[in-house]
Amino acid sequence: MYSVLLVEDDLQLAKIVKRILESKDFIVEMTDNGNEAIEKIKTKDYDIYLIDINIPGVNGLELVKYIREIKSFGLILMITASVEEYNFIKAYEYGCDDYIKKPFHATELEVRINHLLEKLNNIKFDDYEYFFSTEDLFKNSEPIYLRKKEKKLLTLLLKNPNLTVSNEKIISYVWGGEFKGKEPPVRQLVNELRKKFDKDYIKTVVGVGYRFEI
Repeated sequence: MYSVLLVEDDLQLAKIVKRILESKDFIVEMTDNGNEAIEKIKTKDYDIYLIDINIPGVNGLELVKYIREIKSFGLILMITASVEEYNFIKAYEYGCDDYIKKPFHATELEVRINHLLEKLNNIKFDDYEYFFSTEDLFKNSEPIYLRKKEKKLLTLLLKNPNLTVSNEKIISYVWGGEFKGKEPPVRQLVNELRKKFDKDYIKTVVGVGYRFEI
C-alpha cells in the first residue's frame, strides 16, 4: 500500500480526496496547515504528498521546498485554484512532480496519481535498474544476486538518493529488533553491497552513515 500525506484546508474537498484514495487502497493522513505537515514529515516518510498552495502556516510552496531539502524520495502533487504563473513556476522550481487545478474530476486525480506511481516502482542509474516492489537489481537487463539484507539496505539508500542515511536508521530498517547485543555489522554489509557495482556509488559519511550518490 502507498502512503499519502494530504495537506488541504478545504475540509470538504479533503474528505472527498481521502475517500477517493482510500477506495484505491491508499493509506491517507490529513492535515489542514503547513506547520503540522512539517511535524509529520519530520518523523515519517510518505510515498505521495498532495499539497494545496494556499494553506495556513507554512504555505504550500515553502512546504514543497522543505520536503525536497530533506527528502529525495516521495512524489509531490500540488492542488490549487491559483492560476498565477508565479505559483506554477515556483512549484516546479521547488520540486513538485505534477500540478492539478481546482475544480477537478475524480478521474483526473486518479490518472495523475497513477502516472506518478510509475516513478515509485523503479529507479535507473547508469547501466543499472532497481525495482522497489520486488527488490531486484539488474545491470543491462541481467539480474544481480542480492542477499536479503543487501536488498533492504539498497532499498533504503535508493529511496534517499544523494542524501545521507544515518547508521541508526540503517540498523532500524535492515535489522529491526532481531539483532541483540553488540552493534550490527553495518560496515560489513555496506562493503558487501559495494561489490555488486562496478562503481563506488556508496559514500561513507564518517561518524554519521552512508549516502548513495547517483
